[in-house]
Amino acid sequence: MTPILLLAKSFLRQNRWLLLALVAWPFLMGAFLLFPQQAARREDVSEIVQMEVRYGVIVMAFLASSAIHNEKRSRRIIGVLSKAVSREQYLGGLLLGTAYFAMAYFAATGAATLRLVGASNHFGSAIFALFLCGTLASLWTASVALFLSTVLHPFFAAALAAALAFAPFAFPSPNPFVAPVAVLLNGSDPLATSVPFTATIAAATEAAVILLLAAQVFIRRDVTVSIE
Repeated sequence: MTPILLLAKSFLRQNRWLLLALVAWPFLMGAFLLFPQQAARREDVSEIVQMEVRYGVIVMAFLASSAIHNEKRSRRIIGVLSKAVSREQYLGGLLLGTAYFAMAYFAATGAATLRLVGASNHFGSAIFALFLCGTLASLWTASVALFLSTVLHPFFAAALAAALAFAPFAFPSPNPFVAPVAVLLNGSDPLATSVPFTATIAAATEAAVILLLAAQVFIRRDVTVSIE
């Protein structure tokens, strides 16, 4: 487990400025919503939060899909894998690093939302549900993007992962095992306190399975080939 944690820490350090920008974004949007009336309606807050949640999931897909590409371009991947780090551990570290990004972003989104709507027991439960559903939706989408990036260009991998995550929104009752992201985020009110239990389990389990499949594909990829 230690190599995975170290890789995730290194991933955060390399992308620290992006992390800072992501954490600041919800507060910036909140400030725009408050100006100039110094007050925000719940309906407006709900709409902004829904946009920020989906934006965050897409950003995590692009972040995960570009990880291997950036590591290969810097040649750092060769040094890391030469230190008895397995391909599973390597991808696990990248995915965990992306999960840290998601947790930081949705924690910031929750804090900014509380600043807009005020603290209460109801909104406290709603923020926890928002954090959990957003993080798991990001984890699922990032795992798909990471898997696809082992064989596709990062942009196409992220775009396809986002499409797979959001396409089921077009259906009225998506299956939580087939489309966990749609079930996690499909509520009309992102400030609702309910958490779809089946979808949370499905998203976490499927993310782990997809990561293992990605490792099997990644084992067969030559990481020494220059991408320049």
